[in-house]
Amino acid sequence: MKRSVLTIGILLVLLGGAFWWLTNDNDRDGPGSADLLFHCAAGLRKPMSEIARQYEEEFGVKVNLQFGGSGALASQLELAGGDLYLPADQSYIDSAREKGLMEEAIPVALLTAGLVVPKGNPRGLTTLSDLGKEGLKISLAERSASVGRFTWKVLEEEGLLARVNPNVVVTKPTVNAIVEDVATGAVDVSLAWDAVAKNFSEVEWLAVPEFLKRAKRASIGVLTSSKDAKRALHFARYVTARDRGRKVFQEMGFMVPDEGDKWSDQPEVTLFSGSMLRPAIQERVREFEEREGCRVNTVFEGCGTLVAQMDAGATPAGYFACDTKFLNKVQDRFFTGRIMTRNEIVLLVRMGNPKELFKLKDLGKPGVKLGICDGRKSALGELTRIMLERRGLAKELEVNVAVKVAKGDDLVSAVQARSLDAALVYRSNTLASPVTLEENEIVELNDDLAFAEQPFAVAKGSAYPALMRRLGEFLATPEARGRFEKLGFQWELN
Repeated sequence: MKRSVLTIGILLVLLGGAFWWLTNDNDRDGPGSADLLFHCAAGLRKPMSEIARQYEEEFGVKVNLQFGGSGALASQLELAGGDLYLPADQSYIDSAREKGLMEEAIPVALLTAGLVVPKGNPRGLTTLSDLGKEGLKISLAERSASVGRFTWKVLEEEGLLARVNPNVVVTKPTVNAIVEDVATGAVDVSLAWDAVAKNFSEVEWLAVPEFLKRAKRASIGVLTSSKDAKRALHFARYVTARDRGRKVFQEMGFMVPDEGDKWSDQPEVTLFSGSMLRPAIQERVREFEEREGCRVNTVFEGCGTLVAQMDAGATPAGYFACDTKFLNKVQDRFFTGRIMTRNEIVLLVRMGNPKELFKLKDLGKPGVKLGICDGRKSALGELTRIMLERRGLAKELEVNVAVKVAKGDDLVSAVQARSLDAALVYRSNTLASPVTLEENEIVELNDDLAFAEQPFAVAKGSAYPALMRRLGEFLATPEARGRFEKLGFQWELN
């Protein structure tokens, strides 16, 4: 009966939240000032209540917090709607994304489960197997709570469930409730998150190896149902900023997954990108700026030029290189890059191919005016040099090289202007403008050296590493993939 009343109460709260959310219209250009509806795991109540209070005080925006077990909240997301969701286990984030209920997710804290016993540990419990002792009274979280789902699973994996289960005298919907059972003397032990147990002076938290090796990550996610994603992201950034929300979590005994971003109302970062990527990402970067409420200064140049600028002291927050070779030159300044796309080198000739240029060796024919990129300034130039040298054609073709430039786009323009007979360019260079192939055509080289791989990397010294990782993810969505493939790139991400 009590559980039925509790269930009805939770449903009424969620329905009330849904009604509030539906009747608040946040349709505006910038971050709105209307309230946010935030579904939050009960175990994170204390830090999130304080962070929400600080946010409202600083920005005048109220965050309506709905607390509950992570699973119970997850089951209500489609019904209740809202702006943000913070479960105590990454698996709920992954599930919400698979269902299309969530966009961005930012790591907040690390949680480790352990034994929670009364002060002084009167039963002398030290190991997980001790929970099988005769006469012990245990309170565990229900499987709908993240800590319950986790601890029941570990007990089963460790072969202890059959021994422990007879001692479980009660299950509760939240982690706070099972710690309270220990604090009040109702039971001898519970299994709960370290940071939650530290909020109760009447108990002790004991680490056990079975849980230490399985630390869980809590992340805050922006829901697709949010009417003001920019405001929701603004709050999510506040929660995870090193000098705002993350500081509160640390002060309350939580471990955090990394340092986090510096707080800024409107962050400003610089992205260095190879010029051949410009048609594929420029518009997408502007969309990211609008959604995140940030400023991304883009510098599009040949990668040789970009590396030279970095060697001279430039410090971009991210680097989208034309090829891995040009990330390797500055790898010590960046986290490991993720290869996102692949681009082939092709031969661009005039329509009808009047010079009959069908393979690399043909570029050595007398009178052919060939254009290539400068290896000192661009990845395309460096890869062209390597390909021609390994095929034994570098010296043979040198006499026909009429021009060396920094960008493949400049070569395309020269072929269109009829100042060149042929040019070695990226496929994407030829597809950047529909006009190019109206007057010219592509000759496939079919050479395993005629390709480049494009990695995206975040700078180690950036004040906004999480923001830049989200930019990388934003450039890797299905929508972004379509733009790349339309321009002739091959998708390399799984």
